[in-house]
Amino acid sequence: MADLSPKEGLKNIRDEGTTPVTFNDPSKEGLVKETGCEVGTMVSATVEIKPLPEQAAIINSAGKFADYLTSRWSQLDKSRRMVIDIADKGPNVDLPELPGSIETEPTLNYYISGSLATMLLAQAGSFSEIDEKDINGFREVQTRNIPEKAQNILATFARPIGDLDFVTTDSYRKKQAAVQASFKEVGEDEYTRLRSLYLWKGGGGPSFDEIPENAKKCLNHGENQLMLFCDPVESYGAKRIAKVNVEGKDYYIARPDSILAYKVLHLLQSYDHKPDKFNADFGKLLYAMKEIYTEEELLQTTRQVLSDYEKAMESCSRAFKNDGGRESYEKHIPNFINKVLSNKKVATEIRGFIQAIGDLG
Repeated sequence: MADLSPKEGLKNIRDEGTTPVTFNDPSKEGLVKETGCEVGTMVSATVEIKPLPEQAAIINSAGKFADYLTSRWSQLDKSRRMVIDIADKGPNVDLPELPGSIETEPTLNYYISGSLATMLLAQAGSFSEIDEKDINGFREVQTRNIPEKAQNILATFARPIGDLDFVTTDSYRKKQAAVQASFKEVGEDEYTRLRSLYLWKGGGGPSFDEIPENAKKCLNHGENQLMLFCDPVESYGAKRIAKVNVEGKDYYIARPDSILAYKVLHLLQSYDHKPDKFNADFGKLLYAMKEIYTEEELLQTTRQVLSDYEKAMESCSRAFKNDGGRESYEKHIPNFINKVLSNKKVATEIRGFIQAIGDLG
């Protein structure tokens, strides 16, 4: 595949029969099994890619695990009890349960991201995008189909997960804070019970003893590990969420275009640490997403996520320095981009996409 110029960007990556797509060209043999592709294979838009048998089994197990997870820790809070902030009475005040005559709407607790979200997406024939301006309204603004070709490519990402990636909402974090603040007010048993209702960073999540056997194949289980590690991840700007249905059950996951956008952000931050893995994964993920979205939609979401990240970093920097905005802030993203593009190992798909992102302003 010829290198793309900055002006060409991704123009020809998806053209049927003209530009082959390199799914991976790893230098390490260990990546062959992980990606489900042969070393150095050039895969064109007309070649069918399917997961390996063991990956299909992991995908199936992921659905079982997601069912257990969301049954044990619901993604929706349908409680009729309200928690509000009152500054002079501590962080939170727990109000009595609302009467049945008052209609209430559920609120979102968390949505699934990372590998589990990708494996759920690989099993869904479509997904609905949730209005990012009002995530608790659950208004579905657009439904997109997932072509079989994209499903098969996404399924090749199947691998046992070592931790659970998810994004919590503001309301969920407030409820967790209320639990933490109750430590001195309730007995130890009640405090333990309250904590068990939430997913906490670290080991405060699913116990391997409680997870159904058919849901364990998608998990990495250390020899002395009692619980699956939980990793609530950062999101920047709007919450970009999709609803998928797998085997008759709805799940809320990271919106697919944002999965690619955050892959770009993580790549920019740490490409030097694992270039072979990024090279192996990015082309596949990009090709799958281009079966679902237009190129411009993917670029637009990526630009927005990178811009939101930059704003968050600037805000943190100013708060830390407490300089009232007097000292100029040096943007991170341009430096990340220059560093990645100067790396001779960077794959063509990565270089083309980053070049097409352009100036974020």
